[in-house]
Amino acid sequence: MIQHIFLDMDNTLLSPDGSISAKNISVIKNSPIPVSLVSARAPFEMQFAIHDLDLNTTQVAFNGGLIYKPQLKGYQQIYSQAINPQTVKRIMTIIHQNFPEVSLNWYSDHTWFTDKHCQETDAETAITHEKPVIQKTSVNLTQTIYKFMVMSFQPPLFDRLQKYLKQLNLPDLNVMTSGDAYIEITPTSATKSNAIAQIQKEEHLKIDQLAAFGDGENDIPMFKHVGLPIAVANASQEVKQYAKFVSTSNREDGVAIGIEQHILAK
Repeated sequence: MIQHIFLDMDNTLLSPDGSISAKNISVIKNSPIPVSLVSARAPFEMQFAIHDLDLNTTQVAFNGGLIYKPQLKGYQQIYSQAINPQTVKRIMTIIHQNFPEVSLNWYSDHTWFTDKHCQETDAETAITHEKPVIQKTSVNLTQTIYKFMVMSFQPPLFDRLQKYLKQLNLPDLNVMTSGDAYIEITPTSATKSNAIAQIQKEEHLKIDQLAAFGDGENDIPMFKHVGLPIAVANASQEVKQYAKFVSTSNREDGVAIGIEQHILAK
């Protein structure tokens, strides 16, 4: 029997406009099974969902780079793995020099930074309802950085960028796509599977008592670590290969339908 459900947010739990459908909210809030969000997002970008779903469980941000428990004010940090400051500077230099036209973004636990306003950042603001702080890449950074997100809505440019970054073999970093226009760079130890393993250990659960919903490349490690991986219909074919079931899409209450059909009905 499933004892804990883990949910990716973007393109899985969230509708294309970044909201949570009424049915997803109803099914999750009325489910007797604890739910944790496991997202590439920063904690401040997850807060609305935690509030709407009345979650008080352990949450996972930055693909596993930050594990925390929400509190009335802020959060209690359980685990933290940021990017080495020297590596942060190197990533900024590489992208700024070789791909100046893409959207370069980096995140602390409290702030979204970017090097320029563009259509990609406008689209991200429309989804997350957060606004970035413009900062030059040459500025001396004082913040702890957990994630880079590099965006491009030009498919040929995005493909070149993806191939270039993955061929760099950056030490201690994961380079993974999240959707058709997003590349996320996080520490190698910051994975959704590692985060779930920590929560599993805390709750003394077995792998076959865990379920997860996802859609993207960064969800594959999570799918490998749970007994019941469920993909939404809009997931990539690669992700679906790791799923036991495929639910409806994120436009069609895929999480709620999956919970009802494959978890609560068992």
